[in-house]
Formats: sequence, structure tokens, C-alpha cells
Amino acid sequence: MSLLPLDGVRAAAAAALAPADGEWPDLNVLVDVVDAVHPPALMLVWNDPWLEPQAMGRCLFYARLEVLAIASRVEPGPGVQMLERLTGYALAHLAADSYTWPAATVQAPRVFTINGVRLLGAQLFYRVPVTI
Repeated sequence: MSLLPLDGVRAAAAAALAPADGEWPDLNVLVDVVDAVHPPALMLVWNDPWLEPQAMGRCLFYARLEVLAIASRVEPGPGVQMLERLTGYALAHLAADSYTWPAATVQAPRVFTINGVRLLGAQLFYRVPVTI
């Protein structure tokens, strides 16, 4: 099992999710929580429980990484289709990375409000082995 340091997980995920030149020019990969989002975007945040101890040692944990896929504002148009494409992109890029990202669970599309703006998105959850 490959381990990342806790403070390196989001940066490693962002590197794996970064589009190659010309691949998806308007995609924003956000490593930090922000108060405004310009879709399409992938925001890397922590989820609960943030850390769970592993049985193998006191400095080994599982961290719950959330990739929040934000496709569009909630308005008429192809928002769900964009979200399907964005979620597929994120899953494929993390699966193809040299780090072995554990399989994700993905929540159904829903509305998220960021700074008063209603956005269509989905949550992808990863349980990542980390060191502290």
C-alpha cells in the first residue's frame, strides 16, 4: 500500500486532475476551499470523518478526500450532461495516475450553494492511506 503524507494528498490529486495541454482548457482544479467558483471545476476538500486510524500503527491513517465536481449553475441547459462528463474525467484521471488512488464512491447530482450561487455538482469520495 502506497502512502502519501496528509499535507500532500490534495496537491497530488490536483496534479493528477490537471488537464493536459488543450484537453479541457476551461476546467478549474481548485486545491483549496474557495468562496466563488467558475464552473466547470473540481474542488479538493476534506470530508468526515477526516482521519481514521489504521490498525497498523499510530501514525498511519485513512483520510477522506472529497473531489467536488461542479458542472454549472443551476439553470436550463446541459448541466447534468456536463456533470457526467466532468465526473468521468475525474474518475479516469485519478485511476490513470501513478499513485494508486482507491476506488471512489460517488454521490448523485445535487445542488450546492457557494456564496449564494446555486451550482450543480457531485461529490466523489476517496479513502486515502496517509502518514501524519
